[in-house]
Amino acid sequence: MFTGIIDLVPSIETARIVACLSWLLLHRTLSDSGFTLGRRGINNTDAKSALLIGLTSTLWSAAAIKAALADVESSSISDDDDSYGVLPLTSPKVLQWLIIASSAPIITQILFAFWLLCMADLLLARWTNRPSTRLWRGLNSHTPFIWSAALPSTVYRGLLIVFCVAVTVPSLATAYSPSTIPGILSLLGLVIFVQGINGSPRNPYTKSSHWYTDSSLRIALPTSHHEGTMYILPGPSTGIDAVWSPKIRAEHTEADAEIMTLFSHMRADRWVMSEPLQRLRTTLAAYQARVHISGEHAERLAAWIYVDKDHAEFSSLRRIECLRAPGVHLIGRDLMFALCHAEYLVFMAVGRLRPETVAKLGKLRLIRRSGAGGSADQETVGYGRPGLEGYREAVEHVYSMFGLPVDRAAVEFGDSEILPPKSSFALSASGASPAKTIEEYAGQLWDLSTKHSESTFSALYFFTTVWAMEVGNVGGFHMFPLRVRNRDGDAITHLVLWRQAWWAACLAQLVTVSPTIFGLFVAGFVPVS
Repeated sequence: MFTGIIDLVPSIETARIVACLSWLLLHRTLSDSGFTLGRRGINNTDAKSALLIGLTSTLWSAAAIKAALADVESSSISDDDDSYGVLPLTSPKVLQWLIIASSAPIITQILFAFWLLCMADLLLARWTNRPSTRLWRGLNSHTPFIWSAALPSTVYRGLLIVFCVAVTVPSLATAYSPSTIPGILSLLGLVIFVQGINGSPRNPYTKSSHWYTDSSLRIALPTSHHEGTMYILPGPSTGIDAVWSPKIRAEHTEADAEIMTLFSHMRADRWVMSEPLQRLRTTLAAYQARVHISGEHAERLAAWIYVDKDHAEFSSLRRIECLRAPGVHLIGRDLMFALCHAEYLVFMAVGRLRPETVAKLGKLRLIRRSGAGGSADQETVGYGRPGLEGYREAVEHVYSMFGLPVDRAAVEFGDSEILPPKSSFALSASGASPAKTIEEYAGQLWDLSTKHSESTFSALYFFTTVWAMEVGNVGGFHMFPLRVRNRDGDAITHLVLWRQAWWAACLAQLVTVSPTIFGLFVAGFVPVS
């Protein structure tokens, strides 16, 4: 049976070409088409890419083993020949094995084995609800380019020793072969790999498009840092979550270009009342264009935001999977930003929603200002009552989405020690008189928010953004109400961080076979551009 399997393995030259062409094509595809991020492996481009690299490496390694077996069987040199010394490494058969091993994809093969081990540990920890063994974690990775920082120091040193021994010994054995070039290239590849997992050269995939599915509706929160928190909207059988992630440029493009610019203008008092909604619209439209959401999941999100308690999955949708900031209520800027995304996804999926769901669109959006279906006479939450009454109605709706009682600090200002801002750019620009109490300020700010918004959540976003700028994180208000459980990240974050390792490994392995790659270019098998 083993002989039959070996016979199916192609020659080492064929396997090498198949692997190299597959990796080059994969690189071109990822650069052009981007990544689909999903918590399920079948929907995750990173997982499928790792499997492609690993399986082609395994095929290549199997071809090297086949070549070694064939070479040893055909050799007439005996291991007992004293002219070759007495050390095992200098015996003819061992040398033949090592020389052929130098042409195998040692780096990608070892990395693939470690990746399988880490993913198995991650999945087992999730299925059994136990802590992982910490073979690999994202705790110390501040950028998506330094994969080695995600490894515990002992694991990193151990892996480094394994890679160095596995590559160096076969490379040195090529000194006994007619050509030492494969060995020299293997050592050069090892240097490139070690440099690569420490951040240089950087992988180019942070600029590629990133697409989202039902289980991975990641919301990139505006930040000036190189790492931060991502909010994840409820998915099948899960509620809203917050996970740590390094900053991926493609995910933060709109948040940086639009929302961070808005914040800058607001801090300098150079903004106009229409700017928050205008920039929010641009951000939401760009996000929705990258989302592959099913009609079924659009209905789930609708059940969540419209508080359909009869929906079969409402109990899981309303869960908060992450931590809540202590002493902070839910009405915070970043959570309202995420809720705007959820409502917009439902709104834009109107063509796939059930008629009874379409009829609810006006509950959270001013239908008279949109071209969607639904009744224009339907009262939108927070818009039917003036001042604090409207604000409190909107707050109560947010809490009902999570099945929680309203925190008093979110709606009652009379007992708090919060003072209104001495000067309010928002109120003065709108012509309102200066507020003498925080309740008066909140009521005026809510009226201003509804005037310059088109939905309940966009009004809450306007309110909380101005509040954060003019009042600050006081009295239970905080722009960041949901927090991550830890900095390890989720499965998607793990796979994103692995890109640098795969990039470095493939570069290193391609260097070892650069003569073959050059021959393919000359022959026209690999396009120059």
